[in-house]
Amino acid sequence: MPGDLAVLTAEERARAGRFRQPDRGAAYAAAHAAARRCLAEQLRGSPELIRFGRRPCPGCGRPGHGRPVVEHPRTSWESSLSRSGPYWLFAATDGVRIGVDVERLRPLDTAGLDVSRLGAAVLSVSERDHLAGLEPAARGRAFIRCWTRKEAVVKASGIGIEADLRELETRPWLPSAVVEHAVDGCPVTLWSVCDLPAGPHCAAALALPAHHEPWFGPGDTTLPLSRPPSPARTPAA
Repeated sequence: MPGDLAVLTAEERARAGRFRQPDRGAAYAAAHAAARRCLAEQLRGSPELIRFGRRPCPGCGRPGHGRPVVEHPRTSWESSLSRSGPYWLFAATDGVRIGVDVERLRPLDTAGLDVSRLGAAVLSVSERDHLAGLEPAARGRAFIRCWTRKEAVVKASGIGIEADLRELETRPWLPSAVVEHAVDGCPVTLWSVCDLPAGPHCAAALALPAHHEPWFGPGDTTLPLSRPPSPARTPAA
């Protein structure tokens, strides 16, 4: 989109320029510019003036991969951005932790892959059992579905790559699930996670604290989250 680079910081522009393939750099710039424009609309400000930072990771304490935070202007809005190839997904909430993940589906993912080695590293026992009961051609996509749900949850908690994904039970046989995931320093232990409709080329998921339920604008479509008792409605952009 014309003007994407103009709303990015010098650091973001430099990173976009370091991609060896120009289309990947353009995808990076487009995703980050769109995230800035979305937040700027909510904050009634200019996208180029938004300054992002990172909170310390609750696992290791380092800021390099903690939850993103808007450092300027001061705001209660939280956000999460995920990219995979030319595709990206951005979500924001006012005062509520949120995590999203999108993964591009390659032919190997949809045609079926041997998930035994990968599953042992990142899936729970019941998730592996579920995949084992599927037709071989369906296992690859089911694995990616589990992966996006787990990534959305650990992004929301802030621990990211420090998490042991085998401990997250995402119940991929359900359209949405409540996931138990406790992290030191994070007040939330139960998370609602659901799949998002992302077309034939992607899988995507969104996670929020289990006592919140998002509402979306008229043009947005998502599968409903599980409804815990007396949920609060969370504005999501």
